[in-house]
Amino acid sequence: MSQTIEDLIRTYFEAWSERDARRREAVLERVFSPDAEIIDPDWTATGHAEIVSAVGEAREKLGELDLSLAKVISVHHDVALFSWELTQPGSLTVPVATGYGTVIAADGHIRRAYNFFG
Repeated sequence: MSQTIEDLIRTYFEAWSERDARRREAVLERVFSPDAEIIDPDWTATGHAEIVSAVGEAREKLGELDLSLAKVISVHHDVALFSWELTQPGSLTVPVATGYGTVIAADGHIRRAYNFFG
């Protein structure tokens, strides 16, 4: 059974939360198509190797902060809009940062992801 787009987004955020580089790489390679692309305000990555490297570098910069899916807002035609938040570990206070993103999926993988700061 193929993953839903909501499942793909949750898995994408699992990768962002993963501190172990090898496990993060495995998750990213599982969720993204080989020719996928992430377009972020600060960088663009195409293909598994670049995506793994870019997410790893970004994860390092986040330090102990937690990046998590806040809500899948809407889904149609293999495109999803979601919101995310960046918080202190274990914090129930106001997020440090928030934003939005979209993913375009095909054949059970993310083909393109766009990240936006809120």
